[in-house]
Amino acid sequence: MPQITRFIDDRNNFHVLLCGLIFFLGADAVVVQFQLKGTQQAINITLMIVLIVNVWAIDNPRTDVISWKLGATMAIALTMITDSLIVSNFLAKFQLIMAFIFISLTTWQAWSQVMFTGRVDQNKIVGAVCIYLLLGMAWAFAYLIVEAFLPGSMNGLESDLWQENVHGLIYYSMVTLTTLGYGDITPNQPLVRFLAYMEAVTGVFYMAILVASLIGIRLAGVDPTKSIEELEAEDRARRSANS
Repeated sequence: MPQITRFIDDRNNFHVLLCGLIFFLGADAVVVQFQLKGTQQAINITLMIVLIVNVWAIDNPRTDVISWKLGATMAIALTMITDSLIVSNFLAKFQLIMAFIFISLTTWQAWSQVMFTGRVDQNKIVGAVCIYLLLGMAWAFAYLIVEAFLPGSMNGLESDLWQENVHGLIYYSMVTLTTLGYGDITPNQPLVRFLAYMEAVTGVFYMAILVASLIGIRLAGVDPTKSIEELEAEDRARRSANS
């Protein structure tokens, strides 16, 4: 892993992550469209490898804890192994929960790098797009978990196997996150309805606040690592110099 992260660091890791996410989403659509058998696991493993590499590439002193990175890597490796070798309803729920936790922590790690380290550059703008896609995927796995424990919570699903519902619920999650909503897949239980409207609210506020803030900070040349007091002190110093 260190050999890989010499080429992927916090200057370009989000470009790699975005390519990996787009590849996963596009390849998943192709697999479902043409009903290709035996390739879904390979696509899922590819996605998790991309996420692991990017977790190790992020260098953020506020969240960069080596034990967490090792634990996340081991957990997702175990999830991939059980998904490939063992078919079990109990392990299916375990796989879903571990995937949700891993994607959620990856999203938080990406958020920490985008918002709390250094100046806003092109990589961090790309990172904001990655966070948006990761939010949609995290919510998709939340829906899958609810469906696994409470079957029939979602209308419009075509299978009882979560592996075959991933594409449909990622699609539903993305259109909900953007508040688009076509109505072909719908929640019919209180818990998933709660998740759906919370996802819609998150999508609206994310686009309105986070992305606008990043663009504003970049245009203003403000260093987000500095405290309000430091920025105010610099502003007073500039005013004194001008006067």
